[in-house]
Amino acid sequence: MSVYQILDFKIPPEYEASLASLTRLCDEHTLLNRLDGHGTRELCDGLSDPSTLLRFLAARRFDPEAALEQFKEAFQFRQQKSVLKLYDIMPISDFEQARQFYPTWTGRRDKNGLPICMFDLAYLGKDELACWEKTRKRPGWRNSPSEEDWPPMPDMLQSASIFHDSLTRFVLPLCSMMKDRPNSLAPITSFVYLVDASNLGLKQGWSVRSFAQEISWLLSTCYPETIQRVIVCNAPSYFTTIWKYLKGFIDPHTAEKIVVLLNNEVLPSLREHIDDANIPDIFGGGLSFKHGMLPDLDNNIRQRLNWDSPEKSLPPGPIKWAQELDKVVALAVGSQDGSARHEKIAEVDCAK
Repeated sequence: MSVYQILDFKIPPEYEASLASLTRLCDEHTLLNRLDGHGTRELCDGLSDPSTLLRFLAARRFDPEAALEQFKEAFQFRQQKSVLKLYDIMPISDFEQARQFYPTWTGRRDKNGLPICMFDLAYLGKDELACWEKTRKRPGWRNSPSEEDWPPMPDMLQSASIFHDSLTRFVLPLCSMMKDRPNSLAPITSFVYLVDASNLGLKQGWSVRSFAQEISWLLSTCYPETIQRVIVCNAPSYFTTIWKYLKGFIDPHTAEKIVVLLNNEVLPSLREHIDDANIPDIFGGGLSFKHGMLPDLDNNIRQRLNWDSPEKSLPPGPIKWAQELDKVVALAVGSQDGSARHEKIAEVDCAK
């Protein structure tokens, strides 16, 4: 079961045949079965639901056979890295460390209801990249009953995958549940990335090549078509020189989605797609933004959720959805102080 099925989203007619073919092929290869570590009440959004399969189809120009091969590769990666099991027990501190390395959801959406992620390139400096490289060289965690494997210590790809899983498994379904958007019958399947390049140094641009290459591979292989566009804001005059170099390390299809804006172009361009209240203040908008912060949910999202706590805010660490009768429940997972967390945050009545 998925939010897609619960809310009865409509598939564009021109994609129905391709989706049916891919679904059949995935079923024949047992790729739609519940994976190890995926509980019976959990929703399959971001893993094997129809909107996820549509993303893989779009990445392969709606060729079901080609999409199947990519879906297999992503499936095998998850199995080898024990991603689903680790999602539930990853130390919250490691998850929050990963939040510092990648674009994070601000808690806001654009005028079409797409979630907005934000990243400040100034935070990919020498010390930060050295920390990232350290996690890259870890042996990684393997699903094992041995006490020596607790608490789990994920490697870089495991941390990156779990962080991006939180976007596809939690954020996209949440934004899909929202009805205050132009086409509420279509699932939300992608993000808008805002990147602040105002403090990007020339030397720093050369040093991020390994980072760009690793993350580009992960996104293009396991999270295809999750980027609607990347808007690089306040680009310095020498950015085109850096970009010519970095472009070779980035998936070509992703590179096509990158828009570069100079300082005087940023706010007018963002206002075409985003309300002022949801534009980060560093770009002249009304959202108080700090790098790596927890989502600051817009009022409509806060009201859509029936909260278990008066704070009405999302906690640190991974979150996932589970089904309870005609409701879906947001569960905070991960581990802290040696103990696994499994706490209900809020619920959504899908009948409303």
